[in-house]
Amino acid sequence: MKKSTKIISTALAALTVASTMAVGAVSASAATVKKPTGVKAANTEKGIKISWKKVSGAKKYKLIRGGKVIKTTKKTYVKDLSVKAGKKYTYKVKAVKGKKTSKASNAVKITRMNYVVIKNINNGDKKVTLNWTKRTGANQYKVYRKTTGSYKKVATVKSTSYTDKSVVSGTKYTYKIRCYNTSTKSSSLYSTEKSTTYLDGVANVTARENTDATCMNVKWDAVKGASSYDVYRYKLGDDNYTKLASTSSTSYTDTKVSKNPTAYQYIVVAVKNGSTSIDYSTSIAPYLPKRNGANSYYRDSKNNLHIVLQLAVGEQYKEGKGLCETFNLDDLHDVKVTEGTDVVTVNDDVITAVKAGKAVVTVNLSDSVAGLVSSLGNKGASTAYDKAVSKTVYVEVEVA
Repeated sequence: MKKSTKIISTALAALTVASTMAVGAVSASAATVKKPTGVKAANTEKGIKISWKKVSGAKKYKLIRGGKVIKTTKKTYVKDLSVKAGKKYTYKVKAVKGKKTSKASNAVKITRMNYVVIKNINNGDKKVTLNWTKRTGANQYKVYRKTTGSYKKVATVKSTSYTDKSVVSGTKYTYKIRCYNTSTKSSSLYSTEKSTTYLDGVANVTARENTDATCMNVKWDAVKGASSYDVYRYKLGDDNYTKLASTSSTSYTDTKVSKNPTAYQYIVVAVKNGSTSIDYSTSIAPYLPKRNGANSYYRDSKNNLHIVLQLAVGEQYKEGKGLCETFNLDDLHDVKVTEGTDVVTVNDDVITAVKAGKAVVTVNLSDSVAGLVSSLGNKGASTAYDKAVSKTVYVEVEVA
């Protein structure tokens, strides 16, 4: 009997050891399927990329979004393309080994944002201004700039524009922008780069008739870093500016001038590497050419201005309105044909030659102009006005 009891006790002890070993084996097996770590989520061009560290022994992984498994993969990343801009997403990952699945990883949150597009970059007066597209889900934008070497953050803004006032003429600046969502600490991809060479505006632009009244001389100050200058001209009566030349000099002689009295305005723009400065222009500069050794204009004893024109039949003199404004202040004048009504016509201050002959178009200054000057109460100004401003302009037209 004692021998039987001993045998049973030994068997129970062996069974207990075996059971303990089996439980330990199960626990050890379960312990090998650890939950994934290092889970990250990042916006890509077309969606969101979720990545994590490899789990030892795991054969595949389950990606969970919003509590549902949306992908099972053998890789350690997934590109989720079924996302919408501005929407927030929460992701977790589980590792799988055989029939066993680990606990879920820590959750990562991200807001889907597309990268911004820089729409334009413009040089201004001592500044560079950028504008870009607004992105759904973004509540701030970070602006990065480089000249040489690496990028440095220069601003964080909530709007879709930025003005960089820390610029030096002749320096090339390259920018890129990234949008952020502060609530989920999310960021988009960087925008594509945009560059400009900042140039100061051209200063002290002047235009003068040369001494023999055969051309206009334009001059300006040099701009640091500029490789050339574009010169544009507007003639009274024209609709737009016309580009005349590109030059590396700081002066330009305009020989393509009118045969009749007119006035010009010039714009000079500094250029380097395709970038340009802001426009700086001259004031309106009257051009009164000489003709056959004689002036095409003169003043009579009463200080009235006489302008002599030579037109062909059908030709128009469009500069008259502008000259009226130049010599007489704004539109405060009245224009009519006083001689040769069959030779020329006038419509909105534009003189049209109808047939050969001679005519006179009279431009009278409105009394309200003199009244305006007098009302200023400055006797000196009134005296200077009386001496300098023509009360009447006589346009003497010769039609061939």
